[in-house]
Amino acid sequence: MKIRTLAVTALLVAALTACSGGQELDLKSSAKPTPTESELSALAPAWQPKLDAAAEGAVATCQTPSSDACAEVLTDIMMVVNELESEIEAPGRGPYQESTKQIAKMQAATDKYVDEGCQGDPAANDPNSDCWGISAITVGAATLGMTLATDDLSQPM
Repeated sequence: MKIRTLAVTALLVAALTACSGGQELDLKSSAKPTPTESELSALAPAWQPKLDAAAEGAVATCQTPSSDACAEVLTDIMMVVNELESEIEAPGRGPYQESTKQIAKMQAATDKYVDEGCQGDPAANDPNSDCWGISAITVGAATLGMTLATDDLSQPM
């Protein structure tokens, strides 16, 4: 059980630290030209379904923040969020200011979940526990979808 707990925690940490900087290096070293604004499509239509799928049942699953199931769903959500962040930071893409703020909130909540040792800690299930900050992730996935749509509308044509 401890090995699985460590593995899931490692996945959460890896999901957070999967930084776009490494992917930027790949993008810079590739021979692909920077796409023009007209070649870049709106993000919400492609990413909203991915966020919805990753977050399906997350609120119910994370009514017990200490559970392995909650840690797994948080990992799933944050993997999608980190991939989205890389897409937002792609060369030629306009600013997605509100989406970037929402992603930062979700990453901070993930950091706190890991730092507090919430997974496997029965005290995490206390409603007064700092571990309940995970709602910034579980509910945040839906919020991120809405901010993506708003940011898409503010992009130059």
